[in-house]
Amino acid sequence: MRSVDIYFVLICAVCVVFSHTIPGLNSLQRQILSKKRSRSRQKGRSDDLTQDIFLNLPAREIDFINLHLKNLTDANGSKCDKCKYKIRYAKSLVEEYPEQEHLVTLLLFKDCVNNAYYADSCYYENFFITTKSQNFEAFNDDYDAGITSGTSVNFFDNDFLHLLKNFNVSSDLDLEYYCYFKDHRACSLPKTPDIEQLFDIQSWWPEKKPEHYHQPVYKNNSERFNVIHVTDFHIQPRYELGAESNCTEVPCALPESYNKKLPGKDYNFTTYYKNLDPTIETFNFSFYPDARYTENDTYIKGDYYDFPKYRGYNFNNAPATSFGAYLSDAPELLMNNSLIEIAKLQAEKKFELVLFTGDMVDHDGVHCTPNITKDAEVTAFKLVKKYLNNIPIMPALGNHDSFPYAQVAPNKFDRNNSYDYNIEDMVNLWINNEWFEGKDANDLKKHYTGFSYVTNRGLKIIALNSNAYYGDNLWAYIDQTTDGDLFGNWKFLVDELLESEEKGQRVWIMAHIPPNNYDVLPIQSRIFGTIIERFAPYTVANMFFGHTHRDQFSILYSSNTTAADAVAEDVLSMSWVAQSVTPYTKFNPSFKWYEVENESFNIINAYNYYTQLNITFNNGGEEPKWEVEYSARDLYDPEHTWPEDAPLNGTFWHNYVAKPMWNTSDIAFNQKFMDYKYRLSPLTPNCTTDKGKLNNVCFNDNNCFLNFYSDSNINCQKS
Repeated sequence: MRSVDIYFVLICAVCVVFSHTIPGLNSLQRQILSKKRSRSRQKGRSDDLTQDIFLNLPAREIDFINLHLKNLTDANGSKCDKCKYKIRYAKSLVEEYPEQEHLVTLLLFKDCVNNAYYADSCYYENFFITTKSQNFEAFNDDYDAGITSGTSVNFFDNDFLHLLKNFNVSSDLDLEYYCYFKDHRACSLPKTPDIEQLFDIQSWWPEKKPEHYHQPVYKNNSERFNVIHVTDFHIQPRYELGAESNCTEVPCALPESYNKKLPGKDYNFTTYYKNLDPTIETFNFSFYPDARYTENDTYIKGDYYDFPKYRGYNFNNAPATSFGAYLSDAPELLMNNSLIEIAKLQAEKKFELVLFTGDMVDHDGVHCTPNITKDAEVTAFKLVKKYLNNIPIMPALGNHDSFPYAQVAPNKFDRNNSYDYNIEDMVNLWINNEWFEGKDANDLKKHYTGFSYVTNRGLKIIALNSNAYYGDNLWAYIDQTTDGDLFGNWKFLVDELLESEEKGQRVWIMAHIPPNNYDVLPIQSRIFGTIIERFAPYTVANMFFGHTHRDQFSILYSSNTTAADAVAEDVLSMSWVAQSVTPYTKFNPSFKWYEVENESFNIINAYNYYTQLNITFNNGGEEPKWEVEYSARDLYDPEHTWPEDAPLNGTFWHNYVAKPMWNTSDIAFNQKFMDYKYRLSPLTPNCTTDKGKLNNVCFNDNNCFLNFYSDSNINCQKS
């Protein structure tokens, strides 16, 4: 046996007897098990799950891989030069040796594992289409019982291979974008080219008429109604009560979670709870393994399991409790609870629409499979249907809501309909839930689950699949500088906006990923903004996104003005980025609702509803208590100087939030914004440096995000 295995045997042998005397026993066990497949690259070695495949290849194929792997390794130049060389070299090999193209992807995979900061990213971010590794619980009589690995690898067909075949390696710009986003910033972010010169975007639509520079004249705008916006559930099916919730590698509260820093013999996990809530005087732990909701929505707490009695107070740094943890995704119990709260609120607010901006699958990418992806989506949408039965649901898919992760292939490249299974499943589910009619199926599939929907009040809602402009979608790197609309998303959006403009119809646009986020491809971000500039404010009334898990907004300013230099007269439009239900990472669960004008479909006020998650750690297993966190008008305009009948548009957010935020000496205001962004979480970052200045964490997260364009956001960031 190897020494690690012997050590594990010894621990297992004594764990029952000494469960109260070995501090951090659970974390210690998990760390030993994790040695079998280290998630982080160690200098000079890495755990390559393809090694057995490699060693069983014919000698010629082994030599082919070793020779060309050495050529990659020996390449000279900067990191950027090496990254660009790797893609060019790999494409030349595919073209020169088409019968060995599978070996090219295998050698690139080995190069990735050898050099990636996180080796796991090679498995589920680049080579995942037919490359999967999954840990399985296997508790049996074998000394090796615990976490075992099942691996299935096939390099004959994967996304990376198709990317190589179609990559424009003659474009330095395309290569630099790839190397910045997909190779850990090997290249600096290139300057965004003039998209008008690249694509003649103004030819996509007729010239903007003078009357379209202003909102329409309204005749019946006094009536108001409510709309709810919920996003990012991220159900964690492998959430385990008592597992380490303050772990080293997130998400936590998984069976294999551990903290590298073991607690001492005198450690008591109540210290963690006390740090999050210093007012605690007595402890009433929420360790209820059978907590659930019945078919009629009654909460059953079940029996208490006494972890301290059986494992002591130092078996984990922070044992996970029933309703979730700050470094984990949402257990199904928390999702049920949040939807029940929305249903209760519905009785009072009479929501006419639910905007759901995506992400149902958790962040446990290593264990993700097509079935896990589908199960999470089906579970989420069935629960939404159950609790919000009669409210029209406007759904969008997020980057986690596809397998492989974040991948959507353009219709003209999608070989063998490899992504249709997920899109078809979701379309069928949405139609069965009566959110769409059967006649909508083909359009939903054509637009990758995007849609155009007109409400009973005449508002048009356009939803987009944001993976089309997402930096983790390998397919989005094809022809970046020669085809501005590879997926057809922009033609779909422009056609719908032109139709509405002709009618004087107001439009809301929704998607998962906001176009200004750091992981959005800049050329696509610029195209998005140019479309909005053309159709706002006459047609585009509002935009809604999720993805960041934060309570945020961004403002589109005219003439490419950055947020730092803008004045109120530059404001063109703004977007709402809603906060998540999942607490991952360090947030309190929350959702948002809007008070909306009847004819303009402008938003008059916005309200946040949240629960203080840390209270559920020590409340005897009782349900979370939800409450209003704030009204946007009351929080940011407490003197009510903004007219009562004026909407919370980009000008409001510029004057009352963005402008004071750019006064970086006013750290208190920046801290206030950060506090509410995290929903008053006890783990909200502190915005003040040791020298009493605004720190970079808050500047980057608050100020830079105000920019509507991803390149402006990225270039704004301080190290």
